[in-house]
Amino acid sequence: MLKYFLILNCLFYLGINQIHAQNHVTWNFSYDTSTDKILIKGTIDKGWHLYSQKTPLNAGPIPTTVHIDKIKGLKLIGNYSEDLVPHEIFDLNFDSKVYLFEDSYLSSQKIKCKNIQQISGKVEYMVCDDTRCMPPIEVPFTIAIK
Repeated sequence: MLKYFLILNCLFYLGINQIHAQNHVTWNFSYDTSTDKILIKGTIDKGWHLYSQKTPLNAGPIPTTVHIDKIKGLKLIGNYSEDLVPHEIFDLNFDSKVYLFEDSYLSSQKIKCKNIQQISGKVEYMVCDDTRCMPPIEVPFTIAIK
């Protein structure tokens, strides 16, 4: 019985590591006090891409979205913006025009804050290469406000 438990435990941890290995984007979240903006930077693995918020929802791939948790003392100014220009392509896999980022992603959200210590939220996105797509991924974040 112990033998089966150990085997299942090993398979579970291998599966979890495989899920994390499929991320293909390294994220960095920060707050710029000089501009009062939350900055979201992504470094995308070579050969992979993620989709811009400009990609139509009915095109197939999941566009990258940023969700910031609502808390007292925090006001979002406008919408979050993607600060790099995405590539526009017609993707035969989705039979649709899509907008994507390769190598890097950068977005920002202007905020006004009063008496808060941190901001939390999540980035939701989907990565693909030329032959396959990974399931949508949510990455939670917390940013300290100084």
